[in-house]
Amino acid sequence: MPALSAIQMVGPRFGWAVGSHAIYATSDGAHWAKQFASTEEFVGVDFISVTTGWAVGARSLLGTNDGGRSWHQLGEPDTPIRSLHFVSPTLGWGIAGGTDPQSMHGWLVPREGATLVTTRDGGVTWSSLDGPPNPQTVCFSDSTQGWVGTQRDGVYRYQNIAQGQSWSKALQRPDQPPAELAATTLIQCAGPHSLWVLFLGGGAAMSHSPYIAYATTDGSSWRAVLNEPMTMHQPGVPPGPDSYPPSFSVVDPADAVFVGDGPATNVAQCVVASGGGATLRRTGAIQNAPETFAAAFVSVTTGWVLTRNGGGDYVIDATTDGGYHWSEQLAIPPTSAG
Repeated sequence: MPALSAIQMVGPRFGWAVGSHAIYATSDGAHWAKQFASTEEFVGVDFISVTTGWAVGARSLLGTNDGGRSWHQLGEPDTPIRSLHFVSPTLGWGIAGGTDPQSMHGWLVPREGATLVTTRDGGVTWSSLDGPPNPQTVCFSDSTQGWVGTQRDGVYRYQNIAQGQSWSKALQRPDQPPAELAATTLIQCAGPHSLWVLFLGGGAAMSHSPYIAYATTDGSSWRAVLNEPMTMHQPGVPPGPDSYPPSFSVVDPADAVFVGDGPATNVAQCVVASGGGATLRRTGAIQNAPETFAAAFVSVTTGWVLTRNGGGDYVIDATTDGGYHWSEQLAIPPTSAG
């Protein structure tokens, strides 16, 4: 497990980053300190305010209501929580269980067999929900609208309206990777009807690994935003930052930022997508950063990215000009990463 695996910012000053054996925090957006030490491997983090948040561990779930000054143990379903998303201090959803979970760009993603779960008491108790098979990622904008990314079927949309509750397929994967390769669907909500999606294809060859991103601002019409052109083969779709799936962070329904991942180039390129993905702006790059783990942008100019440099240090890099320039805010040597 990386020393830095997931990050969440609440505005430009307050943020939390989690990873192997520790939770780090900042209150000025520039200086980070270890807030909580543990034998746990932390794999995810979700804050809805500067006081209220959750940290997902490989074996446990923690919560805080004082900005992380104290953390308390919460409940879990019959199988461990892999990732979660809250819309209020009490109401949240999660992915639980499943086989062969892998840490990917801020999520712990099971391969198959996971369960969709929900809580109405802030994570003290959880109950299973009927939903699409093999869920991997989940996000809701409120109690009536949500999305689930599945392993191979694509993205499903949940609506609770006057006619009743329903799940419907919203976006089919454009490819079907071979059965022996893991397929992954990462999603981030951006508003009541807006979603950004990153499909990962699984295998890699010759420093290329397939991925493609989509966005919707109305819940029904989709735009293919960017992809890895050598392996994804989707005509007319602009190339992404580099040849491996990037970390990404959604700012609002219209804007998202993609950063990474280029093992061959040894830099993390930055691409800002605007207009619901209609326009792409290629800005700068994080030097000596062949791998990224997660990103958190609070605007198209201000953001943070978790990387690992060529020397093995796990790093928090930040930008205030949309990725043209980057500064290192925290570096954890590999000898202290676990």
